[in-house]
Amino acid sequence: MLLGALAAALGTPTGVSGGLLLLPLLMTVFGLGGTVASATNLLFNIVSTPMGIARQPRIDSELTLLLVSSAAPAAVAGVLVNVFLLGDSAVFRALVAALLAAVAVSILLPRPSAPGALPSVGWTPLTRPNRQVMILVGAASGLLGGFYGLGGAVLAAPVALLVTGWPVARISGAALVATMVVSLTGLATYSALSLAGHTAVRTPHWPLGLALGVGGVIGGYGATRYAAKVPDRSLRIVLAVLIGLGAVRLALL
Repeated sequence: MLLGALAAALGTPTGVSGGLLLLPLLMTVFGLGGTVASATNLLFNIVSTPMGIARQPRIDSELTLLLVSSAAPAAVAGVLVNVFLLGDSAVFRALVAALLAAVAVSILLPRPSAPGALPSVGWTPLTRPNRQVMILVGAASGLLGGFYGLGGAVLAAPVALLVTGWPVARISGAALVATMVVSLTGLATYSALSLAGHTAVRTPHWPLGLALGVGGVIGGYGATRYAAKVPDRSLRIVLAVLIGLGAVRLALL
C-alpha cells in the first residue's frame, strides 16, 4: 500500500502514471514475471484512477471518444503479445528498461510555460487531421498499455498536448478515461487467458494489485494537496531518478 501511495504521489503532479515506478518494482522486488506484473499494474490503475477522473472539472468528450474507441481493441492486442510472445522473457525486461529510460529523459526536458486554463465553455473542436492522429495515438496507447500494464496515458497525454497545443486541463480528463478503459479491457483479457490456462501462474496478483491501488488513491489525493507547494523541477528530478534506477536494475537482470 505504501509503495502505491508513493508512486501515485510522485506521478500525479507530473502527469506520469505511477505504474511506471511500480512495474520495475513488481518485477525486481516482488519477483513477478512480466505477464503477472503487467496485469497487476492494470489492477492498480483500475483502483486508483477513478479518483483522478472524479476530480476533473470537465472532460473533452470528442477527444475521449477518439482515444477510447481505438485504445480498447488495441489493448487486447497488447495483452496477447505479452502473454504469447514476450511476457516473461529477457526481451520483455529489455523493452521495459528502454521505455523507462526514455520516459526518465523526457521528464527532464524543459517544458514550455503552461497556458492559462481554458474556459469550461466554447472549446474548439479538433481538426480532421488531428482527429486522425488521435485515433492512431489511441491505438498506440492501448497497445503499449495492454503490453506494459501502464494504461495508456503515458503516451496519450504528452502526444495530445504536442499535437493540439491545448492546456493540460483539457487533455488530462480524456487521458485518464482512456487509461481506465485500457486497464479494464486489458485486465479482463489477462484474467480470461489466466482462467483458460494460458498463463503459468494466476494473473494478476490480486492481493498485491488491490493493496497498491488503495495506496494509489491515498497518494493521489495527497498529491493534489501538496503539489502546488513543491517545485515542479524538484518533483520531476526525483521521479526521473527513480524511474532511471528502475531501468538500470532491469537492464542488469
